[in-house]
Amino acid sequence: MSERVFNLPNVISLLRVAAVPVVGWLILQQRWEAACWLFLAAAVSDGIDGLLARWLNQLTQLGAALDTVADKALGVVTLVMLAQAGAIPLWVTMAILLRDSIIVLGALSYRGLAGHLEIHPTWLGKTHVFAEFALLTLVLAALAGLLDLTAWLQPLFVTVFVIAAVSGVQYVWIWSAKVRREREAARFKPH
Repeated sequence: MSERVFNLPNVISLLRVAAVPVVGWLILQQRWEAACWLFLAAAVSDGIDGLLARWLNQLTQLGAALDTVADKALGVVTLVMLAQAGAIPLWVTMAILLRDSIIVLGALSYRGLAGHLEIHPTWLGKTHVFAEFALLTLVLAALAGLLDLTAWLQPLFVTVFVIAAVSGVQYVWIWSAKVRREREAARFKPH
């Protein structure tokens, strides 16, 4: 049975993908308020498309892939642009980028070894995404003059850094355990 890929949740994910270069351009132009509101709308749409997909029973492989690509693209582009603008410290940026790289490389390596891939986000991984998107929204809001976060930025940076580091370690542990299980299964598989 074929999936109906043109559905409301997938359209929302596509709109989020389309928002990525616009958010990047707005940051480049230092149009902080517009960047903040568009980023916030795109971030909120991440939860909405998932809820709608489950509620309307419209979960598709394309939708899952689009959702992941949209999230990563929105987060990475906004993070790098804000780091380049000097609004987010390099150590926070590098922790988040290293975490994401570890996850992607681990997934690709596992797929190469096992020939298949099933990704199940962890509670800590979801917490990281929420913390990262909240941080990016708050930094944009501060740059736009919508909030005064002077006293809160350093604790927010440290919190997101710690969550990124712990989440990255958790994914290394998970992928390592999967590889060990695959090797054990292959060792005992009849030839």
